[in-house]
Amino acid sequence: MKLKTLPALFAGAALIAPMLASAACFQEAQPWTVRAGVHNIDPSGGTSTVANGAIKVDVESKLGPTVNLDYRFCHNFTLDVMGALPFTQDIKLNGNRLGSTRHLPPTVSVQFHPIPDGTLDPFVGVGLNRTFFFNESLNGPLAGNNLQLSNTWGYALQGGLDWKFAPNWLVGVDLRYIQIEPKASLNGAPIGTVKIDPLAYGITVGYKF
Repeated sequence: MKLKTLPALFAGAALIAPMLASAACFQEAQPWTVRAGVHNIDPSGGTSTVANGAIKVDVESKLGPTVNLDYRFCHNFTLDVMGALPFTQDIKLNGNRLGSTRHLPPTVSVQFHPIPDGTLDPFVGVGLNRTFFFNESLNGPLAGNNLQLSNTWGYALQGGLDWKFAPNWLVGVDLRYIQIEPKASLNGAPIGTVKIDPLAYGITVGYKF
């Protein structure tokens, strides 16, 4: 999926800062929510060209389990921490699947909930991502070469909706845009930047306490 204009769709997340001044700020009786679910990590950055155009790199999408811990520090605001088991994603070089990489993309976000008392609870968020890459491997004609992707920092934008179907239970859907653009090197020599910039979309089940 290639959605270069996606960040503009989440421009509303930038409204969080001024809203802090006007939103009610008192702690919930049950401020914590733990969630478990699945998300698809779907690179939206398109094909990256490295090595002066000689190599085109694609990273395939991947579905995997995720966990979230939320803390409602104000009535309208939540601190959300998203974690996951390591994702393994295939790498295509010049259109051929010739390798894979594993990564962990923990993300911390602040969410604004305009109608937190509703059965349907929409929200937008903005945050920071740290992605760790490891176990890069190449096979086929590039077997034996050493591909490395650097760990990255990047921003994250989020929108979603929770449905509170019971006093302590909810089901949520959300969509995140995460900036992930690691530096790539082959056999220790820098060859360029891989723009992964994925959409992470999925569903979770949460319990408040």
